[in-house]
Amino acid sequence: MVTLTDASLVKHQPELKEALASRSEIAVNGVQHRNRAMDGDVVVIRLLPRDQWGHVSSNINATESNAAEVVSTAVGAVEQATEADRADSTPAAALWPSGFVVGVLSRNWRDYVCTYIPESDALVEQTGWVLVTPWDRRIPRIRLHTTQAATLAKERFVVRIDSWDAGSNYPHGHFVHSLGPIGDLETETQTLLIEHNLPVRAFSDAQLRELSPYSVQRPWKVDPAEVARRRDLRSPAVSGNPASEDVLIFSIDPQGCQDVDDTLSVRWLDPIVMEDGSTHRRLQLGVHIADVTFFVPPGGFVDAEARRRTTSVYLADRRYDMLPGLLSGDLCSLWSGVDRYAVSVLWELDMDSFDVLDVWYGRTVIRSAYKLTYEVAQQIYDTPATKNDTAAGTSHAEQLLAKMGGSEKLGELIPELKGLKKLAELVKLESAIRLLVDVASTVRTRRVARGGLELDSIEIGVRFANPETRSGKLEDLVPKEVIFSYLIQPLEMHGTVAELMIFANHWVARRCLETYPDRSCLRRHPPPRPEFFDELQRCAASRGFQLDIESNRSLGASLAKADDPNDPEVKRVLLQLTTRAMTNALYFSTGVDNLTREQFAHYGLALNLYTHFTSPIRRYADVLVHRVLLTALGDCRSAISGRPDEVLGRSAKPPQLNPTVFGPEHLMPSEELSEICQHMNEQHWAAQQVQRASVELFQALFFKDRAENDPIRIADGIICQLRGNNGFVVLVSRYGVRGAVCVKDHKGQVAWVSDNSRVTWMPPDSGFEVSRVYAADRGDCGQLEVRNPSTGAVQCYRVFDHVTVSIAVSDSIAHGLGLRLQLLSGPRSATDAVETTLAKTPSVPSEEEQKAIKANLIESVQTSDAQRRRKRALDEQAALDDEIDSLDQASLIGRLHDPTSLHHRFHKILRQCAPSNLTDESS
Repeated sequence: MVTLTDASLVKHQPELKEALASRSEIAVNGVQHRNRAMDGDVVVIRLLPRDQWGHVSSNINATESNAAEVVSTAVGAVEQATEADRADSTPAAALWPSGFVVGVLSRNWRDYVCTYIPESDALVEQTGWVLVTPWDRRIPRIRLHTTQAATLAKERFVVRIDSWDAGSNYPHGHFVHSLGPIGDLETETQTLLIEHNLPVRAFSDAQLRELSPYSVQRPWKVDPAEVARRRDLRSPAVSGNPASEDVLIFSIDPQGCQDVDDTLSVRWLDPIVMEDGSTHRRLQLGVHIADVTFFVPPGGFVDAEARRRTTSVYLADRRYDMLPGLLSGDLCSLWSGVDRYAVSVLWELDMDSFDVLDVWYGRTVIRSAYKLTYEVAQQIYDTPATKNDTAAGTSHAEQLLAKMGGSEKLGELIPELKGLKKLAELVKLESAIRLLVDVASTVRTRRVARGGLELDSIEIGVRFANPETRSGKLEDLVPKEVIFSYLIQPLEMHGTVAELMIFANHWVARRCLETYPDRSCLRRHPPPRPEFFDELQRCAASRGFQLDIESNRSLGASLAKADDPNDPEVKRVLLQLTTRAMTNALYFSTGVDNLTREQFAHYGLALNLYTHFTSPIRRYADVLVHRVLLTALGDCRSAISGRPDEVLGRSAKPPQLNPTVFGPEHLMPSEELSEICQHMNEQHWAAQQVQRASVELFQALFFKDRAENDPIRIADGIICQLRGNNGFVVLVSRYGVRGAVCVKDHKGQVAWVSDNSRVTWMPPDSGFEVSRVYAADRGDCGQLEVRNPSTGAVQCYRVFDHVTVSIAVSDSIAHGLGLRLQLLSGPRSATDAVETTLAKTPSVPSEEEQKAIKANLIESVQTSDAQRRRKRALDEQAALDDEIDSLDQASLIGRLHDPTSLHHRFHKILRQCAPSNLTDESS
């Protein structure tokens, strides 16, 4: 399938223009029509005559049935529906435009991770040529020459393509380097990074040397001269300045977070006196973001590397930072109890009308009071507000402390309150958290009323015994918060922090565009194409829901009403399908991308302007936005000069702290900014996909060594899509997995559910048939019918039916591990599904039981990996010993034949002393 990028050549052909109006893909069928083009190439296509166009099959193929995926639902973070997905919702009469590749305009060859699967040892020994299989199934096999075929068969390695001759079926390439043994965790992780074009390298000496002025100052302290240029939000007791503002600031982050980008504050101000004499409550809301640009000047070595990486990459068991650790985990991270530089946005809000009375942007000095986790902040918020109990003689503070578990427990949850002597500090923190939730709730309500979409989210995480270092035993591989019905209960704190970050991003976008309308980096989310909603509308119609897709506001209102009280999973499926219909959010330059102001909008968030400002430690886009904002404020300064020749030059002297002001002339030209935005879009997408792939890898490792009948492998799923006439797609919320399930496999076997609700696979010659049946108006997804030829009985599968599936692991030598869903029983109603789940699942295991279960379940993953490592080490040592023995023997033989050796000299003496030699000498 080829994506159409320029349809200008068909504008004078009405029949082609009509056919391409509703889709942007052209089908290219077969290797011959592909004409040596590869995935990512820009090609010229010639359309075939209409009578040679065909349909895109929506049946589940063998490859797809072995490839369940982790569900990801952030807007712009998911794969859009495939052509097979959309084909299923396309009327039968519709044809897909088909064509063939005429030529390749530009190649997009990259490094490919490959595996060699031996086929004919004799042929390899004669010619030295082998065919290697790329990890990416979209890439054809590559021919390369090697003398180490036996070694390659055990490893994954990187191959680079050199050419593709016109008469060859395969491209020619060469070996670059080995990644390690197949199946090794490190090997598979590096494979994912390379395949997503995210090769990781250590920070260079030049980049680290640029930070030497900071690293020699241990512990680092704020500069009094710099503090004098900033708004000081610390307490006078800390700053020594009576004029500092004493603002309570704290962070709320995931457990184990090392790079703290953002902190929050909220406090009451003096009320407003209105003209009629009434008073309105006035509140100051603050969002404080790490001042990365002060430490990373434009044009420096660190800046260039951050620009190349564009984002930190978070995998299941590790992360690769965009910035060196000295910045990301120390000087820029807004840890509690230390002074830090920040860029702040402070709003004055009328809490009666919720109007923004004033907004201030600028550089600040802060000292965060607390580093809270989402769970701890939620626990404080969930503690019911109480009044002083005079009868019991306890105050509200004492009751709050008791409900938090007492002083000792509180010190464990919030180390900054360890040994708490003043209960007023705890009450002050509780009050601030409640205020933040109230403000965020109001902001969210207003945004949703304008059309903001509240899409569903299943966040799959890998929890380790030591979350700070993401090491130790793997303790969990399921959604973070799971309740009895397998639905996630998101914490209020997640939404609170997210909403306040959205609020800050929106206001910063407004300020940047106001001053630099042609040089700002914003983020837009285009509306989805109407045909992408076809599947969603058909599925909703299957349950009697009508969705209005005219606008984001009408869509959000329709989704809010599409709720089945008997099966909450119905809403989950509809929200998942809505997310898959979305386009990707994109960074763009406001000066050159030829967009109208209306096209700047963010469809999903229902905001006319949006950008990324709140995470400069891990996103380069935020660094660019900080520079534009600070330049607009006339305060774009960095601690050192940013030009590489000025920073390092030819001198051996390290760079010195020399604050430098950067004016508008240092901002990127619109054209350059546009190129960087395109690079950031590509890297941002790749980072999201590799994160998901990493979680899938760990899930596969988790399930790999479990027995087939292990209850952990068995889960309830809900059908979210019917596919052709051989299967359907199931969403397993328990594990956040979405995958294809066949009722007719590639061998022709048909699944029949017997009276005991178990599946029996009937052979191809049994006469069992599978067909797709629609209503007369084809207004819904129809149903999949399996017919028993002997009894005439029919079993029907419909969207939103529940089935029981087992989670298996497909192990491909060339393509790695993957999850596979297999039908065990079904279909059944939601009520039956809940009853089945209740019968299998204990009500609520104790905390100790949960920990034991998780530890036992996961320990096998690391044990298995360790065993594989030990066996490989022993094999390698044995092979090495054999090789050493052979070398020793060869060396000994060589020394024996050396004329200068003792052995040779000794035999020479013997020959000289022989009788014949003595006679010759005497004569």
